[in-house]
Amino acid sequence: MRSNLGSLLLIRFQRQGNTQDLDEAIATLRDALSSLSVAYPDRPISLYNLAGALSVRFRYLSNDQDLDEAITLHGEALALRPSGHPDQAESLIDLANVLSTRFECRGNDLDLDQMIALHREALTLHPVGHPDRSRSLKRLGYALSTRFEHRGNDQDLDEAVTRHGEALA
Repeated sequence: MRSNLGSLLLIRFQRQGNTQDLDEAIATLRDALSSLSVAYPDRPISLYNLAGALSVRFRYLSNDQDLDEAITLHGEALALRPSGHPDQAESLIDLANVLSTRFECRGNDLDLDQMIALHREALTLHPVGHPDRSRSLKRLGYALSTRFEHRGNDQDLDEAVTRHGEALA
C-alpha cells in the first residue's frame, strides 16, 4: 500500500511539479522498502521504485547523493535477480542507465566501463529472435560510441557500428 502511495505521489509530482510530492514519494517508498525483508519476493520492485524516484529528484535538483543511492539500489535489485531470473536483463539495463547518467555528470571511466559490461551481459540474455535484442544492440552500440568519443579507441567505434548495424537488421 505504501509503495502504491509513493508511486502516485511521484506521478503527481511529474504532472504538477510540486517538489513536496517528490520528497514525500521518496520518504513513502523508503518506508515501504524498509518494511520488507531481504527475502521478500517483490523487494526488487520496491528497490526499483525508490531508485526511480531518486533518479527523478536527481534530474530536477542535481543532488549527487540521490544518484549514488539510486545506483546502489539498482545494484541491490540486480543481486536479487541472479543468473536465470526472468527479470535479470531488466535489472542489468536499469543499473547501466543510471551509471550512464553518472558518467555524463562526472566523467568517471569506471562507470562507463561498467555500463558497457552490463549492456553486454543483458545482450547475452537477448539471443537472436528475442523481441528485445534490437534494443539491447542499440544500447550497447550507444555505450560503445560514448566510450569512443571519450577515449578515441577505434575498436569501440568499429563495434558500435557493428552493433547498430545488427540492430537495424
